[in-house]
Amino acid sequence: MGIDWQALVNAGEDVPDAVQKCATRFAELGTWCQFSRNEPALSCQDAAQKRRRLGHKGIPLCDELKSFLGEYDNGSETRLFLAHCRGDRELDLDRVRQVLKASESVRRASLAAVARVGTAYGVVNPFLVDDDVAQIFDIELQQSFGVPGTVMTNAGEHTWAVEFDPIESVEHMSSASWASIVSNAQDDEARRRRVRRVIGVLTGNPCDSGLELCAAVNANLRELMGRQSLGDVSMPRIVLVSTPQIGISMEMDRREAPLRRALLAALDELCAMGANIIAHPAHTTHYFEADLEVQAKANGAQFVSMAKATEERVRAAGVKEIALLGTRFVTDPESPWSVYRGAFRGLRVHRPSPAGWKKIHDLGYEVQQKGPTPLAFNWMRDLLRDEVPKECQHVVLAMTEFAPVVRQLRNRGRHGKILMEPIDIYGEAIARQYLSAVAPERTNERQL
Repeated sequence: MGIDWQALVNAGEDVPDAVQKCATRFAELGTWCQFSRNEPALSCQDAAQKRRRLGHKGIPLCDELKSFLGEYDNGSETRLFLAHCRGDRELDLDRVRQVLKASESVRRASLAAVARVGTAYGVVNPFLVDDDVAQIFDIELQQSFGVPGTVMTNAGEHTWAVEFDPIESVEHMSSASWASIVSNAQDDEARRRRVRRVIGVLTGNPCDSGLELCAAVNANLRELMGRQSLGDVSMPRIVLVSTPQIGISMEMDRREAPLRRALLAALDELCAMGANIIAHPAHTTHYFEADLEVQAKANGAQFVSMAKATEERVRAAGVKEIALLGTRFVTDPESPWSVYRGAFRGLRVHRPSPAGWKKIHDLGYEVQQKGPTPLAFNWMRDLLRDEVPKECQHVVLAMTEFAPVVRQLRNRGRHGKILMEPIDIYGEAIARQYLSAVAPERTNERQL
């Protein structure tokens, strides 16, 4: 294992003996590791904020290894042990005692024992003790909570760190064992909040609206995470199912039952692929959002509504008047299939005329069959000019086929309107839901 020490030491600095000993131990184990430097760090929480991994400063607290050096009496002999868990966990020393089969309670190692081992506060790790020291690793370290799936700890010195795969390393350590040694009280909630989730996108065929949503989700995640984004590895896993039957939604009034069956079957397929946040970038078929919500819940997933996200954004913006452009199924308040039928109460809402609905219907088919053609651009400009009152600034584009047309529509063709694109709004809602599901817990626990 070649380590470029020169890239890690400062001018006039030598590699500390403890760091070299740590590297030697990894070489003996034959396991992967990567050394790095950070600002002086003592506690787990302090260290997690300073660790450097994948070109980024700071790691989730659950990826920082917490190590406890303790001792217990075994008859007439006092023995040392190390117990390790994730940095956001609390060790249960009674569980540790049971694993060690100690007759009395275990305790923190004495200062004399710490000195004898050659370590100190903040620089305890699994690779600096002799093989006769028992080491217990909490079983949760076998779980991966996202990319890259490694943990980090000090490398025997407060400004040196080492990254490693806990499963690989423990398997090669003769004195190490796995056990459940953290408190039960926080297990379920902590695990739920840390486990990386999978976004499932149920889209039509072609999958243009699904791809638009994927781009919107990623763009919003980068903006929301800011400096916390690690690039590609911070982006979510997204699975997509493209369902041709969604195309029959243009005749919703005659094909409701087969459309519902197709949507629910596609949702089941997404969940079978591991999706637990379900998105459906379509307006007409959001009529089935209650069915999709129930079906998602039955699969242990959560359905996020684009219609509700759009209404919430309009109200949050303080908008009092909107033009709602979409097919008759979506925007006609008399339509039994409209997901927006009861939405936007208290706002002044302008809806298309019969001629406008026909043009929107034709535009939808034009984009589905040929893409954003010059004819589609002309129709879009006509709609904004003829179907939106001059005094109304805000336009909600309640048809996904509008998106590729509007993205290429010059300002002049927008007639001074503020176009509110639900796919972009939906992308932010999905991104926020994803981040709320993976946010790690933080505690003030300290590491010896």
